[in-house]
Amino acid sequence: MKGVLTFALGLLLTTAMATSPVQAASVDSSTAPPVQQPHTGLSFSQLRIVYPAHASKGVSLKIHNTSDGAYLVQSWVRPVSPETGSVDLTWAGKPKMPFIVTPPLSRLEAHSEHVLRIRYTGQALPQDRESIFFVSLRALPAQPPTPDADRVVMTVVTNLKLFYRPAGLAEEAITNASRQLRFRREGNQLIAINPTPYWLTFASLSLGHFTYGTADLRLMVPPMAEQHYAIPSAAERDASVKWRLIDEGNWETPESQQAL
Repeated sequence: MKGVLTFALGLLLTTAMATSPVQAASVDSSTAPPVQQPHTGLSFSQLRIVYPAHASKGVSLKIHNTSDGAYLVQSWVRPVSPETGSVDLTWAGKPKMPFIVTPPLSRLEAHSEHVLRIRYTGQALPQDRESIFFVSLRALPAQPPTPDADRVVMTVVTNLKLFYRPAGLAEEAITNASRQLRFRREGNQLIAINPTPYWLTFASLSLGHFTYGTADLRLMVPPMAEQHYAIPSAAERDASVKWRLIDEGNWETPESQQAL
């Protein structure tokens, strides 16, 4: 299935970390490609950002505003939580991230587009495997000249995965990496074994008739390492594993299968 290359920010999103009068909704694009929402506000040129080591001038990210109102957009880079696979919400600025986004704060007028630039600062990163981070973008609707004290303002934080890909690694590799992924079962754990230097994200994962949900799909398989997934007691003992990954263009790879 072809991935969706734009992601809408609308007021119908489920809110999290909400306070009044400003509410915040957090959107994580780390699993299967999202579907564009009605009442669109902002969309992006890509949902997964691959930063090749040879990009000495950085990489760009376009933001499109299809709404009738302006937005203030704040952009920054955050680490990944190894426990959840989403943004590490405990990060408070240290350690310092090896990427910056410019401009960090910008105004996006109605029916316009804006280009952000992501640059590597040169901090040491592994050169034999990918490193992963999140580019976070907080969108705040511009306030009217005369603020209404009873008006609830919705801010939306969208998190896009940022992969740093060292020199020597292929620019399009996830489809091939999907075929190299292997699984084994240990007790009530399904263990995914990744022999490749790439971070692998599941678009879908199933064991027999059991299909893993979004929280499990967020748990990426690290390069040259393993990831564990709980097996429910109802799962068949001799079931096969089926999976699809999300590739560099946010497309789903062909389905792979392995008997345990």
